[in-house]
Amino acid sequence: MPFALGGLIAFGAASSNLQQQDISPSVRNQAGAARVSEPLDYRSSQIIVTDPEGIAYNADVNALVRYPLDGDGPFPVVLYLHGRHVTCSYLGTEFLSTGECDLELPSVLGQPLNVVKSVDSYKGYDYMARNLAAHGYVVVSINANDVNDKDLAGDAGVQARSELILHHLDILREINRTGFYSKLDEPYLLASLRGKIDMGKVGLMGHSRGGQGVTHSLSVNQARGPTLEVGEVTPAGSAFNQPHNISAVFALAPTNFDIITAPNATFAVLLPYCDGDVSNLQGAFMYDESRNLEETTPSRKFQLVTMGANHNFYNTTWSGDDYSNSDSWCDSAAETSGRDSPIDQRRHGEFLMSSFFRLFLGNETQFSPYWSGMASLPADACPVGSANAGQRCDERVHLTIQTPKEQRLEIDNTATATSLTSNQLGGANSTSDTDRFEFCSTRNESGTVNSTGCPSLRTWATSGQLYLESDNSESRFKTQLNDLDVTPYDSLTFRVGVPVKAAENNPLTTAPNMRAMLTDTFGQSTVVDVASYSNALYLPPGDPLNTEGAKTLLNMIRLPLASFQGVDFEHLATLELIHVGPTQLQLTDFQFQALAGELQLSDSDTGTPVVVTPNEGSGNTVNADSASGGGGSTTLPGLTALALCLLAFKRKRGAKGEPHNV
Repeated sequence: MPFALGGLIAFGAASSNLQQQDISPSVRNQAGAARVSEPLDYRSSQIIVTDPEGIAYNADVNALVRYPLDGDGPFPVVLYLHGRHVTCSYLGTEFLSTGECDLELPSVLGQPLNVVKSVDSYKGYDYMARNLAAHGYVVVSINANDVNDKDLAGDAGVQARSELILHHLDILREINRTGFYSKLDEPYLLASLRGKIDMGKVGLMGHSRGGQGVTHSLSVNQARGPTLEVGEVTPAGSAFNQPHNISAVFALAPTNFDIITAPNATFAVLLPYCDGDVSNLQGAFMYDESRNLEETTPSRKFQLVTMGANHNFYNTTWSGDDYSNSDSWCDSAAETSGRDSPIDQRRHGEFLMSSFFRLFLGNETQFSPYWSGMASLPADACPVGSANAGQRCDERVHLTIQTPKEQRLEIDNTATATSLTSNQLGGANSTSDTDRFEFCSTRNESGTVNSTGCPSLRTWATSGQLYLESDNSESRFKTQLNDLDVTPYDSLTFRVGVPVKAAENNPLTTAPNMRAMLTDTFGQSTVVDVASYSNALYLPPGDPLNTEGAKTLLNMIRLPLASFQGVDFEHLATLELIHVGPTQLQLTDFQFQALAGELQLSDSDTGTPVVVTPNEGSGNTVNADSASGGGGSTTLPGLTALALCLLAFKRKRGAKGEPHNV
C-alpha cells in the first residue's frame, strides 16, 4: 500500500488492487425470481407523428411486453426502442419498405407462401426482457419500423420516435388505471396489469437512432403536444398525455445528430469501440455535453466504452456484422482481433443495461458498487473464454462517472485555454520537463465537432482538454489545491486518452507510466501508481490510419483517497501527475468525487428522487418459487421467386456518414 512520512515522499506498489476489488453480483441470478409472461404482442390505433420541419405521417403502435406473473407490484417500467434498420427481408436481401412486408407467392397445397418477412428489430432484446421481468419489471419493446421507413427527411425521425415512446407510456398508464385501452386490437390483453405498473418509475433504453430518440424524449416529455391518433385527437394537457416520470435513460450506441443532452435523469451512454455504423461514436458528445448541466433533479451521468463490441450484436435480430473495414483490432477476421462474439457482446450488454435499471429504477443497491466504480464485472458479463479461465475482464469495459455537483468538487474541467495556467479553484497549473503542454478542443466555432482538433488523429469527445507530451525520463503536471478540504469525498478522478498518431509523428509504443501524488500543507506526500487502480491508460488498439480503427476516447481514472495514506485530507496543497518515461496524454475533468455516496434513486410511490446509500434498500426482487419464460425466432423462407421485383424495392446500405441501421 502507498504510505507517507512527515515531510517525505513515500511510494508503495499496489499492483493487485484491481484484482482484489469486489465483484458485482450477476443480473442472471434467479434466486427469488418470478415466473414471466409469454411475450405479448399488442397493437393499437396508428398515431400521426410529426417533425420540426412540418413532416407528418402515420405510424403503427405495436410492442412486445413481458411482465412478472407473481407478486402484486407495482412494477417499474422499462421501455426499449430499437434503431434504424431495414424493415423487410427476402432470402437474406434486406430492404426498406412500408413496414407491412406482405408480398406473397401463390399458394402451394392450399397454403400461402409469405416470401417477404418483416425484420422485427423490436424482438431482438427479448434475451434481456425475460430476465428483467423475472426480477420485477414490466418490459415493453416497441416497434418503430414505420418511422424507419420515413426518416430520411426532416430531423431523421428523432421527434417521431420520441412521440411514439411517450404514446406507448400513455397507453400503459391508462391500462394501469383501468385495466384496458379501447384502441388496442385486444383492449383487455394486459388487464392483469391493472394497478401493478409503477408509472412513477420509468426507464428508457434506446439503440442507435433509438438512443437519440429516448434521450430526446426527456425534453419532449416536458412539452407534450396533442395526441394525434388516427380518427381522434386528444388535446395537449389532457389527463391521458400528461408528462411521465422518466428517471433513468440508457443510450446504446446512439446517434446524436444535434448534440443533445440528457437533463434531469440518470443517464448512461454505451460506446462500442468497433461500431461500424455510428463509427464516430456520437454518444460521447451526449456524455460530454450532459456532464455539467444545471438540473432541477441532479443526476449521475455515465459513459461506457466496450472495447470488443460492434453496433449490431446487442440486438439478436441484427445478426450481420456492421464492422466491415480491415483492421488489426476491430476486424473479427484479423489474427490480432479484439472483437467479442455476438454471445460475449450480449453477456456484458445484458449486465450493463439490466443492472443500470435495477439500481436506478428498482433501488437494488447490490449493483451500486459497480456503478460507483468500485466493483468488477461479474464472470457472466465477461467473454466466455475469460470467465472459464477465472479471469476478470474490466479492461474490456471502461466506466466513466460524473456525480451531481453536490457530490463532487471540480479542480479543473479544462473548458478553456485558461487551464494552461490556472484551475477552477484559483490555483496555478504548471508543468516541468515537458516538450508540449497545450489546450485543445474538438469543437469548432460553429459548434460542430472536428475530430482532429486535438493531437490525436481522431478524438471522439467535445470537452476541452489539456495535451501533455514528453520524451524525457520524467515529466510532471502540477495543480495547486490551496489548502483544500476533501474529506466529503472518496475518490480522486480525472479522464485520460492516449492520442492516435501516424508512424512518422512519433506515437507511443508502450502505454504511459503515470503516478499521482497528493501533498498536504504540512509537506506530507503520498504517491500512487495509477495502473494499480485503473485500466484507462491504454494504447488505442487498431490501425491509426483507418478512420474506423484506432481512436481516442476520454476514460475515467479513479484513485481511492484511502490509497493516499498519511496525507491530511483537510489541508491538501497540490496534486501532481508524474510521468515516467515517454508520455502523450489528453486530459480533462480533474475532480474529487463522492462516488460511494448517496444515490438518487426513484421513490416507489411518487417517482420523485429518494436518497439511498449503497448499503440501504431492499431492492425490487419478486419472491416466487420459479422462473419461466418463452420466446422464439423467425426463420426466413428459402424461396427464390420474386427476386427481380424485390430488387426494385431494395435500398442499399448507406454511406458511412449516413449508415443504414443507425
